[in-house]
Amino acid sequence: APSTGFAQRVEIQHEGRSYIDLATGGARFGMKAYWLKGRQTFRLRSEWTTIDLGKGKRMLYLNRLPIYLGFPAIESGGRLYMARADYQHVLQSILTPQAFDGKPELRRIVIDAGHGGRDGGATNDAYKLYEKDLNLDVALRLRSMLESAGYEVVMTRDSDVFIPLARRPQIANRANGDLFISIHFNAAGSSTAEGFETFAMTPQYQASSKFSKPGRGDSARYSANKQDPWNTLLGYHVQRALVGRVGGPDRGLKRARWVVLRGLDCPGVLVELGFLSNPATAQKLRTAVFRQRLAQGLYDGIVLYGRRLQRIP
Repeated sequence: APSTGFAQRVEIQHEGRSYIDLATGGARFGMKAYWLKGRQTFRLRSEWTTIDLGKGKRMLYLNRLPIYLGFPAIESGGRLYMARADYQHVLQSILTPQAFDGKPELRRIVIDAGHGGRDGGATNDAYKLYEKDLNLDVALRLRSMLESAGYEVVMTRDSDVFIPLARRPQIANRANGDLFISIHFNAAGSSTAEGFETFAMTPQYQASSKFSKPGRGDSARYSANKQDPWNTLLGYHVQRALVGRVGGPDRGLKRARWVVLRGLDCPGVLVELGFLSNPATAQKLRTAVFRQRLAQGLYDGIVLYGRRLQRIP
């Protein structure tokens, strides 16, 4: 029988949202689809790409990189479905960004060294580490690499000064930045927490990664949401390059509505480059060699993102 169109066969509704059959969605990327042993995890596979998504899970692994979804995957009739919003905001954004209009330029890069002045950020007193200083150190290293490669660079701060959060995206917008990257370090109550994570702006109607389901404020749309596909693409390349250059643990690509991201008119991400509260990380961060490697990882990610943009017709 002739196909009656995409919607009737491969989409289901759940809690008022459209879900797309992952096998059909994967076929559009030329990927084979099958359950792994035990039927808890569904895999999409092509020559270069492997995607794993667990039943009821909100975390997808793309070539082993963890990516937080807006909504958990659901099983129905022996098939796995992912929210259409996630199909669009994650899979299409990373695998087929040519599906979206408004491809960005990549000439002028805005580097935001988090905290500064009276706002010190995280600290590790035992190792005499202050987040504001580390942020700036890595930011300046990144600037010099990018400038050597011919990019224009704008800094939200290049010294130890306090800049209100809301002013940082304004600086980027006024400078007509093509990309914004905000540099931070983490701290946690437990000294065992470690690894790197990259945050992209949460799409409209979705919960940020640390919340289990959308709340009242999540239907708000911010100017940064115009860049949703490019935020995801940038975040994926930055996180992947960082882990590739420095090693793990890979805490993945996450979503948050940080003030420094919300008001941006260009693609942007916020990176957390490790936990000052972790003694092994703190020890490494005292060395210029390690801080240089962090900057190199960020540089690699930006360059790879730029190359991916160039391949879009």
